[in-house]
Amino acid sequence: MKRRWIFITGGSRGFGADIVRTASLDYDVVFTYKSSVAESAQLVAQINSEPGRHVQAVHCDVSDHSQVRDVTQELVTRLGPPYAVINNAGIAEDMLFSNVNEAQLTRMFSSNVFSAFSVSQGFLAAMMGSGDGCLITISSVSGVKGNVGQTVYSATKAALIGMTRSLALEVSRFNLRVNSIAPGYIETDMTSQLKDALPALRKRIPLKRLGTTAEVSSLVNYLLSDGAAYITGQTLVIDGGMSC
Repeated sequence: MKRRWIFITGGSRGFGADIVRTASLDYDVVFTYKSSVAESAQLVAQINSEPGRHVQAVHCDVSDHSQVRDVTQELVTRLGPPYAVINNAGIAEDMLFSNVNEAQLTRMFSSNVFSAFSVSQGFLAAMMGSGDGCLITISSVSGVKGNVGQTVYSATKAALIGMTRSLALEVSRFNLRVNSIAPGYIETDMTSQLKDALPALRKRIPLKRLGTTAEVSSLVNYLLSDGAAYITGQTLVIDGGMSC
């Protein structure tokens, strides 16, 4: 890799894929996928066909600490410390609180919270040694305001906001910045499945529309840039005004 490189979890589809596309304009990118083999290969081929851009896809279940350890160690050995780590991977399972069981609770926290801790820890020592860089975690507006049927999901996303604030204080002396982004409803394959509910949903959003993956990826790129060099420990909400 010839440019500074960044690591993105869950980059094969959704706004993760758009983050990969946008970030690859300025950085070399390594992103993870779990089951989206074809989508990952297609994304890599598409981006690498353009001059000056370079991405790699790595299979990794980021909820598995041993897999994360192996992947992060191998990448640091081969490529050196990343300039940035973007914790994007996660899952959503809506259920009423009274119906939550232990397996669902464990699965959600493993995928959404423990993964971000493992990935960040895997790269942090090398990044502290480099004296420059940033970590960005994708939280959710549900971690800010809550939502019916998302008690567990909201708890996991709120945990990431708490992680952001405290970790920013710990690593600031190494010139590392830590921020999170809390998207609202974004136009993805997941929200397209809510077709019947979308008209009522748009009425709840002050801007009367869903956000786009391009708007999320643009915000990520801003936090990666020198223009955000004085921003750390913050959660930037991008939700069309839902949390007002």
